[in-house]
Amino acid sequence: MYEPEMIDLQFDLVGSTIPADNALLLSTALVQLLPWLGEDLRVGIQLIKGAESNLGDTTINMNRRTKLAIRAPKNRVNDFQPLIGGKLDLAGHTLQIGQFKTRAFSPFANLYAHFVDMGSAGEEQFVQDVMHELDGHFQIRCGFICGRPQTLKSPTGPLFGYSLMLHDVPPHKSLQLQDEGMGRNRLLGCGIFIPHKSIAPVVQANI
Repeated sequence: MYEPEMIDLQFDLVGSTIPADNALLLSTALVQLLPWLGEDLRVGIQLIKGAESNLGDTTINMNRRTKLAIRAPKNRVNDFQPLIGGKLDLAGHTLQIGQFKTRAFSPFANLYAHFVDMGSAGEEQFVQDVMHELDGHFQIRCGFICGRPQTLKSPTGPLFGYSLMLHDVPPHKSLQLQDEGMGRNRLLGCGIFIPHKSIAPVVQANI
């Protein structure tokens, strides 16, 4: 069985609202607290999600279940302790970081990444790049569903990518995909796979 080098850290958060487009803001704020994050390409920071507020699509509400999820090397878990008690300023929205728990990967057959940045110019090239990565690097044949095109803010300008659902993934390869991710810009939440129980909602959304 594949032995992952990474693990998920789930930090408690205290706050009320945050910008819906928070990937770059979150990455920038966390690197300010832990500068070495910008030097370790393995670390992934997941987008914070929540319910839409009455301010429309630009702001989302948080609740007690909202977590800051960071995919971290197992041998650096203790290096994240300084985040505890820290504050994040996301365009005027303040978040207080609490304690964290670790969560190991589960070998789910279905995996989902909300945004994958392969550096592809269009959907056809993106699909080819994903196939090449699965066949070449990961050496697996599994089904996948490419979502709608998306853009994401980055320090160098907009990134263009797609959501990606993988299904019928063998258990040891599931762990490897979660461990390594796919594509670029992990600090912006790109290419981070999380378990997904069913592909049915994704299939219906893309019909």
